[in-house]
Amino acid sequence: MERRDLLALSVTTLCRGVDVVELDRLLSTVSCRVGVYEKGSVVLLAGSRYDALRVILEGTVSAEMHHPNGKSVTIETIDAPDPVAPAILFAPGRALPVTVVAATGVRLLELPLEAVLDLCQKNRFFLVNFLTEIGGKISLFAEKFRLLEFSSLRRRIAAYLEPRLTDGSFTLPFSKEKLAEFLSVARPSLSRELSSMASDGLIAVEGRTIRVADKDALRAALSGDE
Repeated sequence: MERRDLLALSVTTLCRGVDVVELDRLLSTVSCRVGVYEKGSVVLLAGSRYDALRVILEGTVSAEMHHPNGKSVTIETIDAPDPVAPAILFAPGRALPVTVVAATGVRLLELPLEAVLDLCQKNRFFLVNFLTEIGGKISLFAEKFRLLEFSSLRRRIAAYLEPRLTDGSFTLPFSKEKLAEFLSVARPSLSRELSSMASDGLIAVEGRTIRVADKDALRAALSGDE
């Protein structure tokens, strides 16, 4: 493995707490390879068997669902240095539910299932990190689907913000584009609704920081009484 790939892997959540020298030694004991994909190329097809964990070392991929009518919907964008679909590696059938496309030029580490199992057995940090990553993804998607029960975008935004506003403000851990993706709406629609909520005096938006201007009004929006 090239040094740049090793360093990129060392800062992933999977390798938190693993010394880079130890990581290099561990990787020398398992089978792995680095795949390179050009922008726009298909990395994995929906329905294919996911027998190797992919970890993005450089670039961004998009997880897409393609419909028979030719339309496609981006379910998630995944940036380096995150893993791709770690939970699917241990799912029954291991069938990938989405098509993975290179949104930019991409370098991916490919770790066969047996290599992942070996790393989990040989290093406790890797094992705990891998389980934490899977748990985090499951929690994230559970919340994403919970928010879909709200019909209006305003209620969805309110439901996302309400439990996070412990001190009256919340700084997004990702871009507004990622938030739009998480809320299953287009980025322009999210921007318009945030501006509308600010104009109505519910919130104030400064970059990634969202402050509640009227808690009662936000609760009313969540209950559908706005």
